[in-house]
Amino acid sequence: MKLSLLSSLFAALLVVAQTSGAQEIFPSKTLRIVVPIGPGGSADLGARVVARKLSDELGQPVIVENKPGGNHVVGTSAVANAPADGYTLLWTTGGLLAASVVNKTVPFDAFRDFQPITLGGRTNAAVIVNNNVPVKDFASFLDYAKKNPGKLNYGSTGGSVTLLFEYFMQTTGINMTAVLYKSQPAIWNDVLSGQIQVMIERPSAAKAQVGNRAKIVAVMGEPRDADTPDIPTVSEHGFKGFSMYTWQGMFIRSGTPPDRLGKIKEAMGRVMASPEVRAELVKIGVEPIGSTAEELAELSRKESALWKAVALKSNFKPE
Repeated sequence: MKLSLLSSLFAALLVVAQTSGAQEIFPSKTLRIVVPIGPGGSADLGARVVARKLSDELGQPVIVENKPGGNHVVGTSAVANAPADGYTLLWTTGGLLAASVVNKTVPFDAFRDFQPITLGGRTNAAVIVNNNVPVKDFASFLDYAKKNPGKLNYGSTGGSVTLLFEYFMQTTGINMTAVLYKSQPAIWNDVLSGQIQVMIERPSAAKAQVGNRAKIVAVMGEPRDADTPDIPTVSEHGFKGFSMYTWQGMFIRSGTPPDRLGKIKEAMGRVMASPEVRAELVKIGVEPIGSTAEELAELSRKESALWKAVALKSNFKPE
């Protein structure tokens, strides 16, 4: 009788222990945000702004890990292969969608393997040209590029940046050669030294960097950018309807438990609504947006279709 009672008590305690384990508080340890681009670019800087506030919201450390390489494949694959437990987040750009276009094969599917959380912000793209190129403005840049097809090299971190340049070249009727880099600072080094001639950068950073070794000839997004109000848009030069921005946002592994997914979404909603975060993003040249998961999903579908169309129209060869 006593043995039976003890067995019953033990079983009851076991059930309680198992139930407590199932109701583990989330998060209970450090989270990481993986950025599939090297340090120094707007996506890296944006991730760090968000990480600080997300840590406050969740009560746990949030670290940023840069994993560049392979046109965003290295870092994105790291998240796709991580446990779907909510502790590994992806802060990325349109490179997530471009990866399957610019690479022959990728070990993930952007729509199957990831769930959108929120759009963080967008950045206008200033077209920067080294001063060794004999041009003074966008019109003379186009004229020079058309007379010297393939002579100008542009720097790209791959993915959506390469496809953005392809779209830009298709629209304007010029031809340049891509040179791939792992980080934006590396591109700056080579543009300012004259190793390559063309790049894009958020206008605020471009304005601070060009000095007397390069110039901004246009911005890709409409309307004109507040940081460079005297610089015309590509659209103003007769390419009506052309308006492109680079964006950054957060995704998470598909299959993340709904309660944890919900907690991340709610926390990121508060992060993106924070005046402090929005001010910090503006300071680094990012227009803060914030969005629902559904809005980011819709943007992803539209941009994926655009990049596929651009690749089909061009002589673009996947790597």
